[in-house]
Amino acid sequence: MTGVPAPTLRAWERRYGVPSPERTASSYRLYSEDDVQLIIKLRELCNDGMSPAEAAKIVQRVTTRERAPERGEDDPFETIRERILDAVRRFDVFALERAIQRALLLGSGHSIYNLVLGPVMKTIGDLWHAGELSVAQEHMTSEVLGRTARDLLRLLQPEPPDGHAVLACFADEQHSFPLFGVAFQVTQWRLNPLILGARTPPTAIRHAVDELRPVFVGLSSTVELEPYRARELVEAYATACGDTPWILGGANRESLRAAVERAGGRVGGISELKSLIAVARRTQA
Repeated sequence: MTGVPAPTLRAWERRYGVPSPERTASSYRLYSEDDVQLIIKLRELCNDGMSPAEAAKIVQRVTTRERAPERGEDDPFETIRERILDAVRRFDVFALERAIQRALLLGSGHSIYNLVLGPVMKTIGDLWHAGELSVAQEHMTSEVLGRTARDLLRLLQPEPPDGHAVLACFADEQHSFPLFGVAFQVTQWRLNPLILGARTPPTAIRHAVDELRPVFVGLSSTVELEPYRARELVEAYATACGDTPWILGGANRESLRAAVERAGGRVGGISELKSLIAVARRTQA
């Protein structure tokens, strides 16, 4: 999972105390997901030329702050979010990328997305709607954070996966960043997410379904649609998915609930998605 040989892991544990897995009664090491992410970060720092001893100090310091911040100490996630927003306001792409690099030291891929990337993009969207940021600043941030999210996601994809998930936006939807939140979640369920991105037509969904036979298809809609266009798209996506379970999320989901449910789909968030996957796996079994 980490690309680090077992002898190296044991040497790091013995010399630097990283990682520090739990042990069974028979002394077998039990590595948690946090251990795996810590090892990956340690490996990346070493690959960048840092000595294992120094890299171990950094990941230990960051992990300690993440798990139990001292009284009066700044929240590292809040601090990095503020640095990112400051860089965006100043239109400083280099400062933005430096802040993102620092964010990558703050924990697992899931925590980085949930506590940094996702909240920042929501704030950026709110500021853009309020007229406090330009379209150019919003696009700059989406590009940098999207690239970071894709890189993190590659590290988390299960090998081998228990199946695939196809994630895409409605054909009239251009805000694709929320798909990453779902993608990070489904990796925890040992599914390999395929993100098709913004403005995905039903024909593309049909092709992906035919090739991958995914466990489910997840669609996102945040922009209100004309009634005729909504009916047209929902019916087309239902046909494209065929027998594959599909679910609609996003800010516009409730306005489409009746049409989606009539077409055989589901509407909801992570809890509904988890239920859908459980049913789909039982059906496949």
